[in-house]
Amino acid sequence: MSIEVRNLYHTYAQGTVFSFDALKDVSFDVGAHDFIGIIGHTGSGKSTLIQHINRLLLPTKGTIVVNGKDITSKDLPMKEICKRVGIVFQYPEQQLFEETVYKDVAFGPKNIGFSEEEIEKNVKESIELVGLDYEAVKDQSPFDLSGGQKRRVAIAGVLAMKPKILILDEPASGLDPMGREEILKSIKKLNAEVGICILLVSHNMDDVADYADKVMVFNKGELVMYDTPAKVFADSAFLEGMSLSVPQGKKVLEMLRDKGMDVDTAPYTSAGAIEEILSKFKAKADKA
Repeated sequence: MSIEVRNLYHTYAQGTVFSFDALKDVSFDVGAHDFIGIIGHTGSGKSTLIQHINRLLLPTKGTIVVNGKDITSKDLPMKEICKRVGIVFQYPEQQLFEETVYKDVAFGPKNIGFSEEEIEKNVKESIELVGLDYEAVKDQSPFDLSGGQKRRVAIAGVLAMKPKILILDEPASGLDPMGREEILKSIKKLNAEVGICILLVSHNMDDVADYADKVMVFNKGELVMYDTPAKVFADSAFLEGMSLSVPQGKKVLEMLRDKGMDVDTAPYTSAGAIEEILSKFKAKADKA
């Protein structure tokens, strides 16, 4: 297993009148090459969880083992965790600061002790992995790039440290539709072709439906469901009870069903919904 979490608890302001249980007895396994979507309403525990997986937070109770190492151990140097787990927070382009793209991407590996030869190799590979032309952008100021390109540079800076696990918190937030698609396809490529384990936190159910292999659902600090997208999105009422929605494609199918149209509401992606609707119109045309 890539990640093993057992009986994880986190209490903020423990022992005070402001004490708050953000995570309660959370346990799960994530495989080395999985693409996991993490969903839940604001305050459900998603952000607290991901900050534990690269030890930005330590648990109140419980263990987290990443690639065989207990990362809750204070004896494990932080640079060893950075080599295992990379995390990209929302709007990472706001953290760009160097004068060139190359220097920005090189900052992380330089600070955790990679050699100059390794840094040069990792920077080039990482820039190309996120779909940018290395020669075209390496000497550019990151501030001259488009919003989507800046975000890809920020992701490349994390990838240059060669993590086996990449955690992304709303990576497509605020981007136009084209930028959103480019970012998500780049992330899927990292998972499918490079084999990096992806944990994607998102409020966009369509992104999770289209790209994740499995989905974690958090509610009030608890992991209430961990299954395939088909099973997670099968019960709209269950999700709505936690202030969550279903993907747009499934929502359209359920609306058509409620209007009396004989459609299968099992498809949960937009592509699946379109295919289902077209098949019904084709069947109707064939009978005419």
